Amino acid sequence: MSFVTESEVEQELGEIWTSQSERDKAQLLKKSRAYLIARNVRDYDDTNDVPQDLKDASFEVIKGIINKQLYIDKDQELKSKKVKADGVESEKVYQDGSVKLSAIEQYIWDLIKPYAKNRRVQLLRKM
Repeated sequence: MSFVTESEVEQELGEIWTSQSERDKAQLLKKSRAYLIARNVRDYDDTNDVPQDLKDASFEVIKGIINKQLYIDKDQELKSKKVKADGVESEKVYQDGSVKLSAIEQYIWDLIKPYAKNRRVQLLRKM
């Protein structure tokens, strides 16, 4: 199942979508679903039940993949860098696991945030 149908994507993206092969279209739908599921968005059995924000997020994911902004190789994160020259010193240190988000990723996160499942665990005490 996907959050959007092929016809919805075609209507939204037009030429960008229709220029893709059938194999690529299937992969794009699969990757957009995986992207949202990996970010803890619950899956829907029927695409008619999917809120418009999640459909919009799916369109953005698909555009991001086509434009090589999502699911791309990333360089290893900088842990530390120190430069000294003529008494001037510069140092960069990045937190472990920190990743710079592109504008498209930030927008997608904002769209899906209200629909993400809560990951917190609540402890209940037996009475």
